[in-house]
This record gives sequence, C-alpha cells and structure tokens, in this order.
Amino acid sequence: MTSSKPLWWRPWSDQLSWQAQARKTAEAIERETFLTWLDGAGAQAANLSYGEVWSRSAFMAKWLCGDVCLAPSDRAMLVYAPGPEFFIAFVACLRAGVLAVPNYPPDPSNLHRGLEKLDLVTTACGAEVGLAGSVVHKLRMMTRIWHSWPSIRWHNTDGLGEGGDLSLPLACRHTNSHAELRRCFDLRLGEASTSRLCNLHEPSVRVVAVSWLPQFHDTGLMLTLLGPFCAGYHMVNFSPLSFLADPLMWMRAVSKYRALWTAAPDFGYQLCTKRAAGADDISDIDLSSVVLLACGAGQRCVPSILREFAAYFAIHCKLQDDGNRSLFVPNYGLAEHVVATCGEADGIITSRHRPDLASCGSELQIDFRIVDAETRSVASDGTPGELWLSSGSVALGYWGKPDLSSETFHARLEPDDGKVYLRTGDEAFIEDGRLFICGRIKDMIIIGGENYYSDDVEIAATEAMVDAVRPGCIAAFSVVGSDDDDDDDEWLCIVLEVRDHAAS
Repeated sequence: MTSSKPLWWRPWSDQLSWQAQARKTAEAIERETFLTWLDGAGAQAANLSYGEVWSRSAFMAKWLCGDVCLAPSDRAMLVYAPGPEFFIAFVACLRAGVLAVPNYPPDPSNLHRGLEKLDLVTTACGAEVGLAGSVVHKLRMMTRIWHSWPSIRWHNTDGLGEGGDLSLPLACRHTNSHAELRRCFDLRLGEASTSRLCNLHEPSVRVVAVSWLPQFHDTGLMLTLLGPFCAGYHMVNFSPLSFLADPLMWMRAVSKYRALWTAAPDFGYQLCTKRAAGADDISDIDLSSVVLLACGAGQRCVPSILREFAAYFAIHCKLQDDGNRSLFVPNYGLAEHVVATCGEADGIITSRHRPDLASCGSELQIDFRIVDAETRSVASDGTPGELWLSSGSVALGYWGKPDLSSETFHARLEPDDGKVYLRTGDEAFIEDGRLFICGRIKDMIIIGGENYYSDDVEIAATEAMVDAVRPGCIAAFSVVGSDDDDDDDEWLCIVLEVRDHAAS
C-alpha cells in the first residue's frame, strides 16, 4: 500500500548508528555552523562549526581514555550549566565508549539539596569522574569547604581541544580505532528520527532551528543536538532560564534567524501567547519562515493552547496558519524509546470522543499494541489500554535495576506472539487509525470509584483559573485519608503556583 505521508516522513539515513551518520555529516559540511549559542539578552555568545565539534570531541575522547584513564563502559558525570561545552563533552564520551550521565547543575540557592541529588545519581551509576564547565567548576571551588560535593575526580573541560588544525582531513583527527568503532550509542535513525524535513545533506539546503529545551533532558538532547548534528542543521539554542525570563526571546530568535522549525511543551506556547498579548510592541517578530512547530513528547498536547497560539501569531506575526493548525506536529515519546516514537503529520487532529485529545500519529514506523495491563491481552479497537512498543529504538533497560528492566522492557503478550515489548506505562487508544494518549496509568486518580487522569484535572484547573495559574506549574494527585480520621478514601489534591497579582 502506498503511504499518504509526505516524503519528509520517511527515514532519511542509511546508517545504523549515530556515530556513523555524525561522521558522514561532519566530513561533508565541516566548516558550516552547527550551533549558535545565545546569551540571556539574545546576543550570540558562541558559534561551533561541525568541524570544531568533531575535532574537539576527538581530542577530548583521546584525553578521557589517556589522561583521565577511563575505559569503555566507565561512567562520567556531565554537570554543565547551559551552553555549548556540554555537547562537546557528550560527543566525546560517545566516541570514547564512556557512558555519559547528564545532570542538572545544582542550584546555588539550594545547593545542599542539589548536591544530595547529585550524590545519589553518582552513587547509583558508579561514576568515578565528573566533567564540568567553568561555571560549575567555580561554584564547586567556592563552596567545597562548606558543602560536600560527590567524591569523584572532577575536571573542568572548558576550551579543551580548542585551536585544532581544521585544515587537516577529519579522518586524521579520529581517536583510537577502538573508541571510534565502538557502537556505544546505537540509535536506529530510521525508526527514531523525528525529522520532518527529508534529505538535508543537499548542499543548497541548510535547515535552521531554534530551541531553549534543556540540553541534558532527553528531548532536548535528542531533538535539538544529537539528531540535528546528523541531519546537518544549524541550531540556534539558548538556556531555558533565559526563556523563562523573557519568553518572547524565543519568538524573536525564530524571526531573526529565519528558523524553519522549533519545539516546546505546550506551556511554552501558552507563555508566549500571554506575554505577547501584554507586550507593547511585537512588530519586530516575523514568523513567516516557520514550517513546523513540534509539541508534546513527554507531555500531552492541549489543542486549545496550540490553537490560541496559532491564531494570535498568525494575526500579529505572520505565522502561516491555514486554519487547520497544520504547522503543529503533536508527538509522543519517552526516554525508554530513545525519546522519539511517533508524531502527527497532519496537524491538530482531535478525537471524536475526546476532543481535548490530539492525535500523536498514524502509519507509525514501529510495532505497537494497545494492551489490557492486567491480562496482557490485546485490547479491542477503540478500547483504552496500556501502550506497548516493539522496535529497534527500545533501550536496553534501567541501569542497575534488572527486575524492573525485565518487567518493563521485556514484556510479552498473552497469548505470546513471539515479540518482546516495552511497556510505556501510558494509557492510549486507537481511533480511525490514529494514536491518542490519555495519560500515565500510575498517575491515575481514583475518587469515589471513578478514574480521573491527572492531566485532565490539571488542564481543567488551569483553564478555570487561567489568569491566576502560572503555565505548566500545576500538579494533581490523590492522597489517602489519615489514620486519625479512620478514612481510607482517596482525596484529590492540586498544588499550583499562582501569579504575583493573584497571590492576594
């Protein structure tokens, strides 16, 4: 059967690993800019070419194996403030066969708690080395007398490998063959790619994209760094803290650099709409270059938020809105499946029975089943059940948790169809061949015998107090009555952040 999906929906790489495709791209366009990093004011703070990334990561990989004495499969903590140095370190770990463990840098305003979490991760993964940039390095040096940082060997990698001779062929700057050939990050690009644009290696085509997603979070790492490096994009990235301080900096960067696509969870689009509506002047923002707006991934898409964004910026900032909101690609993914799983190529398509749910795709390039979680049998069409996935992009398991890994990553149906599945923990259903995600099963709230998805409660509460609640700053859950009350019933709790003007 011939697929109705456009060409950009097809897998574009014939390589089986990230490193193979990354090397191929770096050799083809080594002098082109890969990453432009913006400071908090939106000015360029750094530019990295493909050649610089590949050269510096090769130098650092050799340094990790030599001076730092790391062996393949050793773990290294990556603790960087937002910036380009993180990506150099991550690629170096891949090329050296070292397992990179990205972490949020500890918050100086709550350093004790941040270091407790950092120490827990260090102990759990068994890392003996910590890699950091100058910001975290200075913080550690200034606070280590009063605060206990993880007892590992720390290294400041800022500037490591700079000044390499980029006129040399890239093949001359590879690290040792063991590190180069080791497939420590075996990403099946064909099954995991979320790229909406087809073959981007044509010399006349340079795709520009803008992102503020956290670089050490799975979506930010895959969607805005590792994937674009393979595809030959020019990424314009900046810190999520800069976005929160000035949400319209995101739209102004898209306008200035004529970006073709960008991505964010729903609250990012919502925050931009609200800030733009209250701004004195947004006439400098021109979004006519945009052809794709990705949303969702780890969070459920809210159609009303996306429609409001599209309608407002179409009127005021030349966003190309055709009325069907076809620029949006609601998608679904999870870290256990190398983030990307599927996306809806036809814009915002809502369910007939649940108009508050947006389709996450059809004609999926993976094998999936909707399963009754208790009986492990395939649910009938249209019946909600747990989403199970089977593809080459499924991760190996959770580090140091063999029992949980077996239960989650090696599930089998009843009756057994001979395949091994990943249990996503998300409830979903199929309608007209399209996938709709309801919510997390473990976050289900049961009140008076009725089931409620926490997402539904959070969205309803936000919409009821739209002028008071900060976008994305709400959580709904249930608690069991206290022993003193002799009450075993579940009670609904909603915790939220309110705007300053609503606090009184």
